[in-house]
Amino acid sequence: MEPALGEDRRARARAHWRAFAVFQIVFWGLFFLMRALAAWLHYPDLFWSYMGPRAAIVALYAIGTTGVHLLLLQVRDWRPLERMGLALALCGMLMVPLHFIERAITFANVHEWPAVVFLDYISQFGWIFIMWAGYYFARDHAIAMERQAGELLRVQTAAHLTQLKMLRYQLNPHFLFNSLNAISTLVLEKRNDEAEATILKLSRFLRHTIDADPDHFSTIADESALLKLYLDIESERFGERLRIRCEIPDHLEDCLVPSLLIQPAIENAIKHGVQRRAGVGKLRIAVSQQGQRLITVVEDNGPGPPPKITGGGLGLRNTRARLSALYGSDASVTLAPRPEGGARVTFDVPLRRAANAKRTARPASLRA
Repeated sequence: MEPALGEDRRARARAHWRAFAVFQIVFWGLFFLMRALAAWLHYPDLFWSYMGPRAAIVALYAIGTTGVHLLLLQVRDWRPLERMGLALALCGMLMVPLHFIERAITFANVHEWPAVVFLDYISQFGWIFIMWAGYYFARDHAIAMERQAGELLRVQTAAHLTQLKMLRYQLNPHFLFNSLNAISTLVLEKRNDEAEATILKLSRFLRHTIDADPDHFSTIADESALLKLYLDIESERFGERLRIRCEIPDHLEDCLVPSLLIQPAIENAIKHGVQRRAGVGKLRIAVSQQGQRLITVVEDNGPGPPPKITGGGLGLRNTRARLSALYGSDASVTLAPRPEGGARVTFDVPLRRAANAKRTARPASLRA
C-alpha cells in the first residue's frame, strides 16, 4: 500500500511540474513576443540588437518567478488568497534586482536607450507580475478544485460500489431456510445421495453470489446455468408441484445482463405464486429480442400481486436500484397481473452481446 501511495505522490508531483513548465513557457513566451512587437513598432532600427538582450531578460523573469514558485510550495497549507498575497510580495521584491539587471544588459548592448528609473519600471512592467501572480493563483485554485473533484469521484465510486454490493448481496433468508429444511427432509428420509447433491448445488450457488462482482455482467447462458442450480434446489422442495418452462433462444445466449438480475423475481414467483397454490404451480422464464432491447419475462400462475402493490417488494425495489445504477434511465422492471391469473415481471434492458465471451464450466442451461 505504501509504495503505491508513494508512486502516486511522485506521479502527481511530475504532473504538477509539467503543468507549471508549460505555464511558464507560454506566459513568458507571450510576454517576449509582446515586447518584441513593441520594439518593432517603436524602434525598428534597433529591433535585431534588441532581441538578444530581451531574450536574456525574459529568461531571467522566468527563472525568478520559478524561484517564487519554489518558495510558495513551502506554504501549501496556506489559504489561496494568502498565497496570492505572498506571491505578489515576492514578485515585488524580485522586481528590484531584475530592474538593475535589465538596465545593465540594456545599456551594455543598446547605448542609445535612456535609463529607466525604478518607478517607471514598475509602472511599465509591474502589471505583468500581477498577472503572473493572479494566473498562478487561478491555476493553483483550479488544481485544488481538480483534486477535490477527484476525491469526490473516488468517494462517489466507492459509494456506488457499496450500494451495488448491498443490493446485490441481499439474499432471501427464506430461501436458505427452506433449502436447509428440504435437505434435512432428504436426510431423514435416508435419501442421502439427493441430499448430498442438493448441498453441493446450494454451496455452488452461494459461492457465486458471494464471489461475483456487484456490477458484473454475465451472459444469458451463464445466468440460466446458475438459475438451474437454484431451481433444482426448489424442485427438491416442491417436487411435482413445481413445473418450470424456459424459453431462451440459442441466438440470445451471448447477451449480457447484470448477474442474478432476475433472481428476486423468481424468488417472488415461487414464494407468492407457487407456494400459495394448492395445486401445481407453474413458472415461466422467457427471453426475447425487440429491436435493440432484451426483454426477460418471469411469470407464475399464483394469486397475482395485491392491487395496492404495483411496484413489488424489497427484491424488485433493489433490482430497480441496481438497474438505475448500471443503466441510468435506459432500463426498467415492471410488475403486473396476468390476465389468466398470476403475476408477470418484465425486465427491459439494452441489448448488449459479449465479445468472444469465455464461458466457465457450468451445468446445462435451462431449457423448456
